[in-house]
Amino acid sequence: MSSQNPRLPKKRDAPLFFISAGDPSGDAHAARLVSALKEKLPASRFIGFAGPKTAKGHCDVRFDLTKHAAMMLKRALLNLPNYLRLLKSVDSIFREERPDAVILVDFPGFNWQVAKKAKAAGIPVIYFMPPQIWGWGQWRARKMRKYVDLVLACFRFEDQWFKEQKCNSVFVGHPFFEEERSKTVDQNFIETLPNLIHDKSESDRQLKNRRFLVLLPGSRDQEVIKNASILMDAAKLVTTSVPDVVPVFAAFKESQADRICNELKERDLDYPVFVGKTPELMRASTCCLSVSGSVSIELLSLLKPSVIVYRISKIEYFVLRFLKRVKYITLTNILYVDGLEGETPFYPKGRLPKTTAHSPEERKLMLFPEFITTDNCSADASVHLIEWFANDESLQRRVEKMKALKEANDVIESPIEEASLRIIEFLQSRV
Repeated sequence: MSSQNPRLPKKRDAPLFFISAGDPSGDAHAARLVSALKEKLPASRFIGFAGPKTAKGHCDVRFDLTKHAAMMLKRALLNLPNYLRLLKSVDSIFREERPDAVILVDFPGFNWQVAKKAKAAGIPVIYFMPPQIWGWGQWRARKMRKYVDLVLACFRFEDQWFKEQKCNSVFVGHPFFEEERSKTVDQNFIETLPNLIHDKSESDRQLKNRRFLVLLPGSRDQEVIKNASILMDAAKLVTTSVPDVVPVFAAFKESQADRICNELKERDLDYPVFVGKTPELMRASTCCLSVSGSVSIELLSLLKPSVIVYRISKIEYFVLRFLKRVKYITLTNILYVDGLEGETPFYPKGRLPKTTAHSPEERKLMLFPEFITTDNCSADASVHLIEWFANDESLQRRVEKMKALKEANDVIESPIEEASLRIIEFLQSRV
């Protein structure tokens, strides 16, 4: 595909795009996509619901949707009144401002309704970073076919699955790989981190030999509330076995950092907590312990062996058995198993797993040990971390597997660039 700036036919020289991105990572991707489109179509305009990063660019963000990012049933229901009010304003925008296209970024609960309203108004819908319906309720492929005109898929297996479901899909790659290649980080912070948190009794040699276990509690408040204690307990077990390891929390925002600090104080733990330094902390780490999410692709791109945890309610745990169509909740594991000869991350069509818990065979294949649980899984999670910190050969074997997986999947130089070109190509085809 040509890298030259394309030109739309005259009546679409200045298209109006409606953007909907509802969580922090989606907001970051939406912001970069808007910039890429604006560069190619300087007269284009952007409105919609997103977050602060998209608002800082060229988009007139009418509502900060990231403040109401929700996961799982209870939280989504609590936000229902806000969503209903927003959907009324969507109707008004589509009726009065008539966008040329609607671009959705992840956040399926709300974005399905936006797509439905767009189609009713005769406005084409594009889904960038589509919801993982291949893993969590495949019947929703009918919605994708009905309401979405173009799917911009992040992974080859995902693109293939959407095509098999008769959706108009194209593979553009995952933007996290590109971001990690080009991201500007505070190198001074990384280099001076040992000195920032040192004990005065430690020698220079001890400081130099320190290794960091970075704890990633998630970006949503409910993730932090449910999972921070697991991270703390696992970290304590690791440091008991491997004393030179230093656990460090990477908090998304100040309010979450305050919550974490208060709980650490209650437990008489002295782990440092940093806000807004997640990219630097991940790079400074030897290993990570993370709440489940797209962060696993970032960790893969940085070649950081990681354990993934996610605590949910007993009701959610039970229901998940009937929704889950893949054997893993972690994208890195799905990609890894998909690339193994004779293996598949999908359950056979029509077969439900007997339990939400992983079978021993499934657990053996994990690249990132993962635990979806109703209880405290810190003891099980710490076993893997202790093995990596205590055994350099084990750690390097894991890194080598990650290297091969990254090379197999980081195949698009600029997924954002590719997505923007595909969107313009799609609009051209409709004139």
